[in-house]
Amino acid sequence: MRTNVPHIFAIGDVAKNPMLAHKAVHEAHVAAEAAAGLKSHFDALVIPSVAYTDPEIAWVGLTEDEAKKTGAKVGVAKFPWSASGRAIANARDEGFTKLLFDAETHRVVGGGIVGAGAGDLISELALAVEMGADATDIGSTIHPHPTTSESVGMGAEAFEGVCTDLPPQRKR
Repeated sequence: MRTNVPHIFAIGDVAKNPMLAHKAVHEAHVAAEAAAGLKSHFDALVIPSVAYTDPEIAWVGLTEDEAKKTGAKVGVAKFPWSASGRAIANARDEGFTKLLFDAETHRVVGGGIVGAGAGDLISELALAVEMGADATDIGSTIHPHPTTSESVGMGAEAFEGVCTDLPPQRKR
């Protein structure tokens, strides 16, 4: 975060895109540590984005369009909130959770969530990408029930073909 002037640091909108407050906060931590003489650098693999609409739209990491443009081989799993007990109980079942996995390693590389509270839920996908989690890691993590957060786990289970909350999927 150091500029070409050694004692001046830059964060946020003047540093680089995306122009998001939550990215700037993390850059500020790095800048403060570096200014204090600590070894520190900004190395986020992904930065989540949220459209604060109704319903909310949140995404992180690689998108399907980016995968097509770059030739990246991905698998996609989508869990409809019409199959989520919590979303149904909240009368907000119009959403879905979509996860993108590397076709070979099954590591999560991105995802998107549409629905009430999607901005809160996207953090789990951001952490999964940062930590290199695969579909089994996510699917075997116990998510509380009934919550919309379990749609992340069920999406991963759907990718692996073991989700019992959806009709059986066709073999890939």
